[in-house]
Amino acid sequence: MTKTTKLTFTGLVVLSLAISSCGNFPPGRSGSDEAAAGKGPAGTDAPVVEKSYNVRAAMVSEQELSSYIDLSGDVEASVSVDVFPDAAGKLLTLNVKPGSTVRKDQIVGTVDPSRPGMNYAESPVKAPISGTVTAVNADPGSTVAQQMPLITIGKIDRLIITTQVPERFLYMVENGQEAMISTTAAPAEEFSARITGISPIVNPVSRTLEIELTITGRSPVKAGMFVGVRLITSTEENALVIPEKALIRRNNETYVYRVTGDVSEKVLVKLGLESAGLIEIIEGLSEGDQVITEGASLLSDGAKIKVLQDLSILKGSDAPADALASGDSAGNRS
Repeated sequence: MTKTTKLTFTGLVVLSLAISSCGNFPPGRSGSDEAAAGKGPAGTDAPVVEKSYNVRAAMVSEQELSSYIDLSGDVEASVSVDVFPDAAGKLLTLNVKPGSTVRKDQIVGTVDPSRPGMNYAESPVKAPISGTVTAVNADPGSTVAQQMPLITIGKIDRLIITTQVPERFLYMVENGQEAMISTTAAPAEEFSARITGISPIVNPVSRTLEIELTITGRSPVKAGMFVGVRLITSTEENALVIPEKALIRRNNETYVYRVTGDVSEKVLVKLGLESAGLIEIIEGLSEGDQVITEGASLLSDGAKIKVLQDLSILKGSDAPADALASGDSAGNRS
């Protein structure tokens, strides 16, 4: 045997021994078998860590849910009349001020229609209706004309609100419909009102329909105020609701992740009303189910989870907004 052949044979033997020592597993076992059995890559007893995600959840509950349209409008007296003088001339007297109560045919002022070289009897200014003076537009001593309103009288015991509804919502509006009124004067309160008048035509310029609402209860609302109007379009008394942030719309699917033990379960849902951060669930969930509201963006069906907090009462966006660790880079140990 030549020297070259001996060297080649010796190298093959060494290589064979090295390979057999690297695969030092019991008969019928391999490296993959060890991993499947929960062993580390070197055959140690260290467990394989399964990644877990921290989440927060809310309980599906049954409650009344209303959908609405948010509008704004001006508060006015139900009846408002401008008072004009019967003759042009100098306003001699004006016996009222804003807030004064007047009776029909009461004399509220006088005008002297005299001209240089011509004297005329004073012309009284009378109230055409009973009510409250809401505006005074002239002062004694000023020259007035017959087309100039001196004062405005309104019936403020009944206030109305006028607002404009976009034409795309016209099918949702009808007489007697309820609404809630809010003001900056009382931001924590809402006051009830009803639609009492609907214009028969749509404004061709703004593409809106004017409606009139009457405040039905006691309120601090005054004529001339600007208010918010929440027009209620439909109400479900026993709606099954979840927070809007629990809903996922992806790949033409609408679904949530339900808490099932310590794993997430993907559940397709059918939706109903949406209002104030809550969504009605028509199909897919039951009362008492828990849905994941925070930390769902990284989940998949069957992912291991740890629920940090359960929210049993749903009020729109009341859920905590603090940062949530949706599984750290090293994975949360279960």
